[in-house]
Amino acid sequence: MSFQDLGEICEDVDECSRNSTLCGPSSVCTNILGKYSCSCLPGFFSPDLWSPDKPEAFKCTGVPFKCKEDVIPNNEWAQLCQVGAAVEPEYVSFCALMKATLGILDDVCKNQTTVVSLKSTAESFASVIEQTSMWSNFTKEKTSTLATVLLESVESTTLAALLKPSANVSQTIQTDHLDIESKIINKGCTEENEAFNLKAKGDEMKIWCSTVEESEPTGINGVAFVSFAGMESVLDERFFQDPQIPLANSKRKLKLNSRIVGGIITGEKKDGFSKPVIYTLENIEPKRNFESPICVSWSTDVEGGRWTPSGCAILEASETHTGCSCNRMVNLAIIMAAGELTMEFTLYIISHVGMVISLVCLTVAIITFLLCRTIRNHNTYLHLHLCVCLFLAKILFLTGVDKTDNQRGCAIIAGFLHYLFLACFFWMLVEAVMLFLMARNLKVVNYFSSRNIKMRYICAFGYGLPALVVAVSAIIQPQGYGMYNRCWLNTETGFIWSFLGPVCTIIVINSILLTGTLWILRQQISSVSTEVSKLKDTRLLTFKAFAQIFILGCSWVLGIFQIGPMANIMAYLFTIINSLQGAFIFLIHCLLNRQVREEYRRCMTRKIKPSPQSETSGMVLSSVPSTSKTG
Repeated sequence: MSFQDLGEICEDVDECSRNSTLCGPSSVCTNILGKYSCSCLPGFFSPDLWSPDKPEAFKCTGVPFKCKEDVIPNNEWAQLCQVGAAVEPEYVSFCALMKATLGILDDVCKNQTTVVSLKSTAESFASVIEQTSMWSNFTKEKTSTLATVLLESVESTTLAALLKPSANVSQTIQTDHLDIESKIINKGCTEENEAFNLKAKGDEMKIWCSTVEESEPTGINGVAFVSFAGMESVLDERFFQDPQIPLANSKRKLKLNSRIVGGIITGEKKDGFSKPVIYTLENIEPKRNFESPICVSWSTDVEGGRWTPSGCAILEASETHTGCSCNRMVNLAIIMAAGELTMEFTLYIISHVGMVISLVCLTVAIITFLLCRTIRNHNTYLHLHLCVCLFLAKILFLTGVDKTDNQRGCAIIAGFLHYLFLACFFWMLVEAVMLFLMARNLKVVNYFSSRNIKMRYICAFGYGLPALVVAVSAIIQPQGYGMYNRCWLNTETGFIWSFLGPVCTIIVINSILLTGTLWILRQQISSVSTEVSKLKDTRLLTFKAFAQIFILGCSWVLGIFQIGPMANIMAYLFTIINSLQGAFIFLIHCLLNRQVREEYRRCMTRKIKPSPQSETSGMVLSSVPSTSKTG
């Protein structure tokens, strides 16, 4: 553009066309007469407004919150309301609330350069929440979908209020149905253990300053805490879903016993913090002695939205308040449960009765392997260690798997269980290797040269490798030990595969080794007539090792398939086989062993059958020198 005045021609310089990167990435440069201005592309924002005096301060970064365009594509019900489903009578009230919620979010996202009034948005959302009587008429799917959209919209508008240019002040907003306290952190952490406490409607969130810095903030450091009043009546215990045991199979009576709260942070990182975020929620009704609280978070990955016991653990519980420790920012509530939740009552009885039987059988087996000299050899030495590991694992499981009150103690119990059960499988692997070596050496010479392997090396393998697996697992993911309802490996983060991975690998290796052993023995029996008894003994041991794989290995594999319509059947099979492992081991290695049966028969005969000279034993002992018969 040019201008002519007093015979001179003035031409406007288009800075934008000369330098395409003038405003930085993800931005739009607009030429204005005598100057230019910068703005951000949709989906991006700048903490500082464009100023020609400080052009370097203007930087566009991705908007760390969802807008209407981000919510609708992933939400089938939101799409229906947008394409005119509201004309249908059954959708009128639902779509009215959906559109009202998305409208509030849309207004905030459109006005990217305008300061967001946290008070006005909170009041707008409160008008949606207060219509809980309307929510109660919706189906479960509609309610969870609308709740998800509402929770995400409140989070997004609160983030927008924190991130958009403003006076950078902390705010406390109070309405009848929604309280918000936000805090802008203008300076870094001044103290090592500096923490911020935010309160809303009697609930509280404590977050460490180091956690805010760890969250990778986008320009402005800010946190907020939200408490909803009234939503607990619609998002109640019906929406609770335990990924381990379906609610329908639980004998526990549940009730949601707190307001729904939410933690919000401006950083891009929302989970996996080195220090937990502490939520303290006020109980709606006083906690009774027989009730156990469960910290539940709202998960959008399950059926539109469900309460799941993941990511948080009970820290403390009193009559009036419940404390939850979470490793991420969540929408949280407290569910009170009366009774046993972790398994059906029938499975509970089967499991405990089966384990008591297994412990008795394992005790007898261990005593047999230690005292029965006629069967003492390399194989019984391996069986002894297997039984000891399984016995200790069963004892610890029976007495400690439900000790979830102390988080650190629960993690230690889970770690020992991980080690002991892994040790059982590594001793099975040792046995398979020894049997394969026995068969291979019988093919060459008539003695078992693997006897020369020193026992300390075998023990180092049987006990050392499981310890190595547990140590590596603990270093990689220490929070994987212990869950909210049991002291075992976390099944929600995939950490359970630190156990199932080695187990499945050993099952495959053992199957290959034992199949090879049987193939060698088949060739030997058909080709030679000498040492047939030793060959047959080795073949019998191999068949027993196969049975052992099924008993110890397949029960854990069944646990993987506790999903879908077969979940209940698999749960019963898993519980029965797993709890009776010790009894099956005793059956295979003791009762089905002819030499052991003969020893048992001798012991029973000595105790039951009286001596023919019992009546005169006193005189014989006093007059005849003692000569005990051995053998």
